[in-house]
Amino acid sequence: MTVFAVSADKLKSTKLSFVMSAAVPGAGDFYARNYTKGSISLVREIFLITSFFHLDKIASDYGKSSKIYANSVLGVSTNNNDDYFKLIGNHITSDDYNENVRLNAQNYYGYGTEGYNEFVATYQITEDQAWDWESVENLKKYRKYRSDKQKNLQYGNFVIGSIIVNHIYSAISTAVKTKNQNERFLERHSLNLQPDIINQGVSINYGYKF
Repeated sequence: MTVFAVSADKLKSTKLSFVMSAAVPGAGDFYARNYTKGSISLVREIFLITSFFHLDKIASDYGKSSKIYANSVLGVSTNNNDDYFKLIGNHITSDDYNENVRLNAQNYYGYGTEGYNEFVATYQITEDQAWDWESVENLKKYRKYRSDKQKNLQYGNFVIGSIIVNHIYSAISTAVKTKNQNERFLERHSLNLQPDIINQGVSINYGYKF
C-alpha cells in the first residue's frame, strides 16, 4: 500500500489560514510561511487603517472649524447640536428660514388654523437661536467647511469598505494558496509501506519528485 507521510510543520490547515487572514490580513500567510504575500497584505491593512483615522481627524477638524467660524460671524454657541449647524448653512438668515416655515404651514394647514399655529411653534427659530450671515460670501465660506467635512467622512466610509474587502480577499486568497501548497507537497513526497513477509517486517520506501 502507498501512504503519504507529511510532517506536521509542512502541511498547513486551510481553514485555519482562512480564519487567521479574515481576522488579520496576512496572518494566515505568515502561518503558511508565505511571508512576502503576508507582508503585503499586512502593510496594506495598516495603510488603510491609518488612512481612515487620518481622514476621520481631518473631517473632525473641518467640523470644529465650521463651528468656530459660525461662532465668530454669528455669535452662536459652539455647543449647539449638529442639526442646528446644518440648518444655519441652508439659509442666510433665521428670518428667511422662519418665513419658509410659515409658508409651509399655510400650504399644509391653511393660515391661522390650529395646525398652522402648532407647526410654526414647533419649527420656527426663536430669538436666542437667530442668525444672520450678513453676506453670501460668509455663508459660502461656512458651507465650504461643512462640505469638506462631509467629503472626508465619505472618503473614510470608502476606506472602511476597502478594509472589509481586504479582509475577504486576504482570507480567500490565503486559503487557496495554502491548499495549493499542500497539494504540491503531497505530489512531491510519498512513503511506500510494503509488508516484508520474508523478514517478518515492513519495507519502507520514501520518494521525492523534483
